[in-house]
Formats: sequence, structure tokens, C-alpha cells
Amino acid sequence: MTSPSYELVVDGKEQRWTLLPAASNKAWRICALLPNGRDRYWWGVSWGLAEEAKRQGLQMGIYHANSYADLPMQKKQWADCVALGAQAFIIGAISADGLNQEIEAAIKDGKPVIDLINGVSAQTTSRSLVSFADMSRQAVDYLLRHAGERRVRVAWFPGPAGATWVQDGERGLKSRLVGEAVDLSFGGYGPTDAASQSTLVRKHLAEFGSPDYIIGNAVAIEFAARYLSQRPAAQPKLLAYYVNEEIVANIRKGLVLAAPTDKPVTQARISVDLAVRALQGQVLPKRVSPKIEILDRARLDSMDLSELLPPKGQWLVRQALQPL
Repeated sequence: MTSPSYELVVDGKEQRWTLLPAASNKAWRICALLPNGRDRYWWGVSWGLAEEAKRQGLQMGIYHANSYADLPMQKKQWADCVALGAQAFIIGAISADGLNQEIEAAIKDGKPVIDLINGVSAQTTSRSLVSFADMSRQAVDYLLRHAGERRVRVAWFPGPAGATWVQDGERGLKSRLVGEAVDLSFGGYGPTDAASQSTLVRKHLAEFGSPDYIIGNAVAIEFAARYLSQRPAAQPKLLAYYVNEEIVANIRKGLVLAAPTDKPVTQARISVDLAVRALQGQVLPKRVSPKIEILDRARLDSMDLSELLPPKGQWLVRQALQPL
């Protein structure tokens, strides 16, 4: 069977990357730690990890913390993986710095660490991620084209405070809006669960009224699409700055204008491939990234959604690393 291959940006250069046909050692043990399982974005990531581990024939544990507020759980899961004899780690980190001590210890011990999606400040073996500054800039580009020359009010819901991807998203958004005819209001930081984001959206709309556009994390935009569809008042236009299953569905329905995609399923598969290559002694690139693409209603039929989403009906994957 032919190994999957993708058009990627590898250390700044576009190239086709072909995944390994299989791990050379079926006994290799890898732990993947993800920040939560409440945001459906991570459902696709967990599925991509599980499928690539199965395809390459290695042993993998996939663990989820409860939320971006639950660093102690992610640290405990890391310690549990060490105790279970994990030989490599894939980390979708809760915060930029929270696992630096663990990462540094693993690298010193010769265990590869792959930084997946969210970004960490520690040095890692390699990174499978995109720039969320570029993601938010592309979302703003779309918004500005849609708005034309008129001055608009925009509400911004970034996500959890302290997460690297949120910090990058804010940096990209604010830099792109310099000199533009946009009045930006801040909707507040919060974990990407429905309760937190719905509270922020409701509160902001109650205090400031309806803006012309709302741009934000996928969970905030999911809620805004449901909430605003039930209101007869003026409807803000909605954009997410990344894609999950519900955002795709709402783009198809016309409730969300667009969102850039970082192809999280592909990023997950690449992270497994990088971990295996590192265990096999290969020299790795510092960073491997899918090319960011804007998804709107016109692009739905031409984009390969298997790079973004798990199959229909596929839920979150949780699996423990089996004891030695």
C-alpha cells in the first residue's frame, strides 16, 4: 500500500512529504498529550494520531486534559507516560511554558519530543504546527475583502489566555488591522469549551450590542452561529480563525463566512511520523507545516476534508499506553 503524502512547508520550503510505510520497531511506545476533548478540533487530532499509529504499527497512548485550565492533569499524564516507559512524546500543550521542565528532561534522556499544533517555548526535537498569527491574518484578510471600504465594528474572541496559539493569533490579528477602518472590541479570554465561550459571547453582545463581524476561536463562533440564528435583530457576520467539524457544517449552512484551516488531522499524522523518524535516528527538520488555506462555501467541494476532520460519526479517541 502506498504511504500517504502531502504538500507541506518544511523549514520554510514547500515540498512533498511522504509518510514512512511502517515503523521499523513495532514495540516503540509513544505518548500523545492533548489539552482537552471538548473542542471537536481535538477529535480530529486524536483520530489522526490513532490512525497513523495503527498504520505504522506502533504502540500509542492518547491522553486529554480536561481543559486549558488543567495544567496539573497534563503534567500528571506526562509523569504517567514516563512510568509506563514511553520512548517519545507528542505534545499539544496547554500553555507555552507549563511542560518545559518535562520536555527538557525527556530531551536530555534521549527521548524525542514533537511539538504538535499549540506551540511550546522549550526546544523540541521537531514541530508539527502552523503559525496561528498567519491563520488570524488570513481570516482578517477575508473579513476586509468582504467589508469593502466601509468602516466596521469587529468583536474578537481569541481563546484561552496563556496558550501560545492564542498569543500568536492575537499578534497576527492586531498587526493586520493596523491602519484599517476597523473598530475592534475584545470579547475576553476563556477555555475553548461551550460553557466558557457561550458566556463570553452572551456577555459581550449584551454590553456592546451586535458588531458587524465576530471573529474568534471555533467554539465561540459555533455558539454565536446558533445563538444569533434565533435572534431577529441585525446579524453579525462570523469568521473563525481555525476550523473544526461544526465550523465546516456552519459554513455549509451559510451561518459562518469562512475560516482558515491548519489541517489538524494531517498535522497529527505528521507528528507521529516525525516521532518514528526520530526514534529511527533520522535527522529531522525543525518545523513541518501544512499550507494554510481559507475554507468558505465556494471551497467546500474542492478541499480534501479528510485532512481537517475525522470521518462522520467518529468520536474522540482516548487510549491508554499499555503497561510493559
